[in-house]
Amino acid sequence: MSNPAQDFAADAPISQVAESPSLKETFRESLTVLRISQFRLVLLERLLSTSATGISSVALSFAVLAVTRSAAHPDGNAAAVSFVLAAQLAPMLVFTLVGGVLADRFRPQRVMMAANFSAAAGEGLAAVLMLTHAANTWNLLVAALLMGTGGALFYPSSQSLIPRLVPEERMQAASSLSRLAQSSMLMLGAAVGGVLVTAFGPGEAMGLDAVLLLIGTLPLFRITVTALERAAEKAPGMLHELREGWIEVRSRTWLWAVIACYAAVLAGWFGGFSVLGPEVAKARLGGAGAWALIISCDGLGILLGGVAGLIYQVKRPMFVGTILTFAFALPPIVMGLGGPLWAISAVSVLAGFSGEYFMILWTVALTRHIPQDKLARVYSYDALGSLSASPLGSLVAGPAANAFGTRAVQLGAGAVIIGATGLTFMSSQVRQLRADAPVLSTLTAPLGEEPAPGFVAV
Repeated sequence: MSNPAQDFAADAPISQVAESPSLKETFRESLTVLRISQFRLVLLERLLSTSATGISSVALSFAVLAVTRSAAHPDGNAAAVSFVLAAQLAPMLVFTLVGGVLADRFRPQRVMMAANFSAAAGEGLAAVLMLTHAANTWNLLVAALLMGTGGALFYPSSQSLIPRLVPEERMQAASSLSRLAQSSMLMLGAAVGGVLVTAFGPGEAMGLDAVLLLIGTLPLFRITVTALERAAEKAPGMLHELREGWIEVRSRTWLWAVIACYAAVLAGWFGGFSVLGPEVAKARLGGAGAWALIISCDGLGILLGGVAGLIYQVKRPMFVGTILTFAFALPPIVMGLGGPLWAISAVSVLAGFSGEYFMILWTVALTRHIPQDKLARVYSYDALGSLSASPLGSLVAGPAANAFGTRAVQLGAGAVIIGATGLTFMSSQVRQLRADAPVLSTLTAPLGEEPAPGFVAV
C-alpha cells in the first residue's frame, strides 16, 4: 500500500525548474499561447464580462438588503438574500444541460452571445427597478433568474470553446490565462462594486454591469469556430445527445465523485459565505466596503492560483485538487467564529487560490480524458451536478440563520465542506487519475455500452 504523505510529496506541484532552465522561461513559454489571435478575443470577452460579475457579486446582495430593511431586520433580511441568490442559481438546474447540447451542436461562441444578452437583461432590469424605487424581493428575483439563465448557458459553451482554439499542449497555459483574466476582473469588479454601492447605490452599479456585459459580447462576433461536423444520418435528438453525455460522466468514477463532492461543497459555500457573508459584513465588519474587501481577497487568491497554473503542473491532478478543496471550509468557519476582518480576508485568499488552481487542474483533466465532441455536454453535467445543491444551500441559509443563529449555520456549512471533501478523497480513482494519459478525440464505446476496460487512465 502506498504512503499518502509520500504520494503527495511526489505528486504535489512540481516546479518547472527541474525541467527548464528557469521559472522565468517557463512563464514566458506559457505566454506564447497569446500569439493565437482568436484566443486573445476570448480573453477580452472575459475581461469585460467578468468585471460585471465582480460588481454584481456586491451589488445584488446589497440591493436586496436595501429593499428589505425593517424594524425586525434593520440591516436587511438575510432570508430575502437567500431567495434571490437561489433564484440566480436555479436556472442551472434547467438550462445548463440545454446549453451543453447547444454548444456541441452549434458554434459555442454564438451560445455565449445569447448568454451574455440574457445576463445583461437581468442586470438592466435590476438597475431600472432600483433607480425607479420600484424594486422589491420578487421583481429582483425575476432579474436574478435572467442573470442565472445567462450563466447556465454560458458555462459549457465557454469551457468547450478554448480547446478548439489552442493546441492540447497549450491547454493548461490557456486555461490559466483565461481564468487569470476572470480573477483579475472579478477582484477589480468587486472593489469597484463596493465603491459604487457605497457612493451611489446598487442600482447604478447594476446598470454598469449591463453595459459591460453588452460590450463584452462584441469580441465574440470575430471568433470563427464552426459547429462540429455531424453525419446527416445520425442527426441525434436532444435526449439522445444528453444520454451520450451522461454515459461519459457515469463511466468515470473520478468524474462523478468530484462532481458530487462539489455539489455539497458549493452548497456550503453559497449558504455559509455568499448568503450570510454580506449580513455579517454589514452587522459587525463595516458594511459594503468590508464585504467588497473580502470578495476582492478571494479574487486575489484566484489571481495567484492562475499564476501558479502557468508555472506548476502535477502528475495526479485530482489528488492535489481534492486536498485544495478543504480550503473552502475556512472562510465560513472563521466568519462563524467571529474572526476579525483581516483573518476572514486572509482565508478568503487561500480559498480563492485553492479553488482556482483546482479549476485549472479540472479543466485540463476533462480536456485530456473526455472526447471533444462530448466535452460541452460533460461540462453541462459538471455544472448541473456541482451546483445542484447550491440553490438549496442558499435557500436554507437565511431562514436557518434567523432560527438558529448565523454562527451555527456558518460552522455547519464548514463541516459539510470538510465531510464531503474527505469522502471524495477516499476514492482511489480520484487520487490516482493521471495528467499524462493520451488525449481522447472520440468516444471509444458505442452509445449504451460501457467503455472497455482500460479506457480511462486512473
